[in-house]
Amino acid sequence: MTVAGPEVTPYGSWPSPLTASLATSGGLRFGSLAVGHDAAGEPIVWSAQMSGGLMRVHRSNARAPGEVVKQVTSARSRVNEYGGGALWCHGATLFWVEDDDQCIRRLAPDDDSPVLLTRPGPAERSTRWAAGVVGPDGRWMVVEREVHLAEDGTPLDEALNDLAWLPTDGSADPVSLVGGADFSGAPVVSPDGQHLAWLQWNHPDMPWDAAELWAARLKVGDTSAALVGPRRVAGGSSVAACLPLWSPLGTLWWCDDREDAWLLRSAAAPGLPPAGSGDGAAAVRSTEADVGEPRWVSGGGRYGFVGDDVVLVETVLGLDRIVRLPGAAAGRATGEPVEAPAGGLPSTTWVQQLVASGDTVAVVAGRPTDPTSVLVGSQPADGAGWADLGTTRWPTPVESISTPEPITFPTGADGSQAVAHGIFYAPRLQGHEGPPGEAPPLVVRIHGGPTGYAFTELSPSIQFWTTRGFAVVEVNYRGSAGFGRGYRRLLDGGWGEVEVQDCIAAAEHLAGTGRVDPARCVIRGGSAGGFTALEAVCAPATRSGFHFAAATTLYGVTDLMALAGDTHKFESRYLDGLVGPLPQTRDRYEARSPIQHPERISVPVLVLQGLEDRVVPPEQAEVLVAALEANGIDHEYRAYEGEGHGFRNPSTVVDALEAELAFYTRVLALG
Repeated sequence: MTVAGPEVTPYGSWPSPLTASLATSGGLRFGSLAVGHDAAGEPIVWSAQMSGGLMRVHRSNARAPGEVVKQVTSARSRVNEYGGGALWCHGATLFWVEDDDQCIRRLAPDDDSPVLLTRPGPAERSTRWAAGVVGPDGRWMVVEREVHLAEDGTPLDEALNDLAWLPTDGSADPVSLVGGADFSGAPVVSPDGQHLAWLQWNHPDMPWDAAELWAARLKVGDTSAALVGPRRVAGGSSVAACLPLWSPLGTLWWCDDREDAWLLRSAAAPGLPPAGSGDGAAAVRSTEADVGEPRWVSGGGRYGFVGDDVVLVETVLGLDRIVRLPGAAAGRATGEPVEAPAGGLPSTTWVQQLVASGDTVAVVAGRPTDPTSVLVGSQPADGAGWADLGTTRWPTPVESISTPEPITFPTGADGSQAVAHGIFYAPRLQGHEGPPGEAPPLVVRIHGGPTGYAFTELSPSIQFWTTRGFAVVEVNYRGSAGFGRGYRRLLDGGWGEVEVQDCIAAAEHLAGTGRVDPARCVIRGGSAGGFTALEAVCAPATRSGFHFAAATTLYGVTDLMALAGDTHKFESRYLDGLVGPLPQTRDRYEARSPIQHPERISVPVLVLQGLEDRVVPPEQAEVLVAALEANGIDHEYRAYEGEGHGFRNPSTVVDALEAELAFYTRVLALG
């Protein structure tokens, strides 16, 4: 019997079943995650999932996906603009922040309808909340608060970020507990309710540059609360603490990066740690893998306690794995660490959040061939396995899924011996292969941040390209998270140059090893990534003659001076580290702004822009487009009514992706 081989089809024109509509709607986006228990002790999992532009809350248990909580319209916080931490729970009672007014509401099992716990600010979303934690008796909670206006509506010189205490029945006004620093966040309460721990940091640092872990005794009355003996425990002075959490025994745990990797640590004993005692705390597990992560959003978690064990997430070469440390929560190691997939732990490539309560662990996780979803494990230390609460089904067979491959490659100025990292996806579609002797075109994708990293989930927007015969690389350039503090700091002062070098080096490396066609490499990115894409095509050809063939910028930053002068509090001093302090380094800002030197662009450019964008106003895109027109550079410009910084309307997202495909097909002469 003769078995037919794969059909030879030109790269870039494979008959993918992933339409733009499927690719832009085929994956769930998740917000906050919480685990509680009902009166019978059965676990309850709440998760916020994007649906029709709203973050709808789902109530599930370990055996069934459950249902939408209809009393919640959209659980979304706006603290620090990026939000996060929009829902939390105590037992079977849910608390959340409604997006429209940013107020906290409660829904208990005996509540007929939601109970409003906080008042709206003087103007829309002028008072915001996030990342609440409820005391052990359920009568009060501590929450992150952000205030933009005084009570009379007068704008504050700068938004106030503090931690506030309030009763869970709404019987008293909030009381400020922690203030004084530019930012306070991540409150956690000890199991006995006697102690509070939190993070704080000040301008010009970002929380991943230098954040301090503080703790204090917490005195709670009927209508107010106060702290006694606050002290810095760890972090600060070029050390970034993150992810504080109290163990069931009342011991304070956290991560910090003073040994380069963001490692997990704990206080020496239960109770309130002495001042500065965390500075010498040994790592619970010494590896080169990061447990901590940049605090872009409120809430979230990367480790938790199950009995005497600790379950945690580690990032290794851009891939996330779940690890169990037997006996670590009780202060004693009772066995070797168990790395997934083993001991009932699921195999993952990306973990957005991990939360543990009692004997239940829930994660929002992506796996190599399954869409990102909520996974729940009951007593994972006993190897009982995990239930998938997701409902998304992937539209192609596993044989058509391209899986992530970490790569490391040389980069930087000649002779620097520097390396950078990336995640490579080869073209793949069942029954098809490219012509013999040819290499595929390459799409270089740039993650946001720039202090972020590529999410190695099963992404429809990546598979859209790989199933058409494109290769894709997501560049974890120097400055990306997940590779230690030293690697993150390699971008200091170098944004607009360092990551541009790395994106070029990634494509040149893949071309040099024969995995992609050097003449058909394109680069694309949104916002900060759009800035990098434009700077990459402004750069001269490399010594080997490599240069990108085209670029796509989606609401891309074109003017660094404008970005520095018109942004929100959280990022208002971010560019001090990425580029340099102003006004001393103004020349550097201008030299690295694409809008200042469009004459350097000599390849086709696709510009996609929202007309309501206040971060990158459309005027910036229009100036760029006019310059491309004047210089005779092949370009396309699509402007979208009603869209801001980041496209939300499904029809816009579909149109933008279809325009990008048509653009590459034309300029690369594919098919």
